[in-house]
Amino acid sequence: MKSIKDVDILKSQGIEQVGSRTCETCKSTVPIYERKGEQYSVCLTCENTKLAKQQTDGYEPLKRRELANKAKTINYIPPELENVTFEDYVPKTDEQTEAMNLVQELIQDKHQALVLQGDPGTGKSHLFRCAARELEKQKVLWIGRDWQGKDKNFEVNKIVIFAKVPELMKLIQSTYKGQTDLTESIILETISKADVLILDEIAGERSKSDNGFETWSGDITYQILDSRQGKCNLYNLNYSSAEVKKKYGETHGKRILSRMASGAKILQVYGPDHRVKGLK
Repeated sequence: MKSIKDVDILKSQGIEQVGSRTCETCKSTVPIYERKGEQYSVCLTCENTKLAKQQTDGYEPLKRRELANKAKTINYIPPELENVTFEDYVPKTDEQTEAMNLVQELIQDKHQALVLQGDPGTGKSHLFRCAARELEKQKVLWIGRDWQGKDKNFEVNKIVIFAKVPELMKLIQSTYKGQTDLTESIILETISKADVLILDEIAGERSKSDNGFETWSGDITYQILDSRQGKCNLYNLNYSSAEVKKKYGETHGKRILSRMASGAKILQVYGPDHRVKGLK
């Protein structure tokens, strides 16, 4: 019910309430006003609902935007993979065909983690780049605060990190020298919180050896894999399990392989390296 003051204000503007109606959408009672012989009626309940939706559509909470921006600084997609598609992936072996099927199944959420292991140049990175593009389009629920400061469930795009491990290790090393605003802990935390992690060329880095083993990069790799347990991950490994253990040491290598394989579909992909075609 309007106060006497509200009624007086309406009358002073030549507006008079001449009736009411029931809103077809929300079923609330809506007043009908008349001014200069013309009637109009607006459901404020529905209008407020529309306004709230406009304010939240495409809106991402500050913490989510900060996480997405950090992920972009870690992302590294080689130029040759930037525009590859599933259509221009041409499998030459049964394993390559199965690899494509497994990647597409992961995109459809039929499984959560995938390890492709085998020869370089067989299209593993190609498939993972295609997966990254499709997964980035998908939505995920995020709990945050809306523009009014109220807790709310937001439907936001997935944060996908595609990292080439040798480049990732260089990025982390640069933080020790103050060459970036990032820190090792920020990088590892961001990787841990991403919706999807794609690691390309695992064990492909070269770092200073300790007693014959590359313990620093092994420690970093293990921390990353351990933080990603139970999450969506795609791992590309160009080395055999024996080579991984030789690189990082028997015990450390086993731990890395165990974390990588946990809960994942695993496929060995072998075939000719398409990148050296024509070389002798």
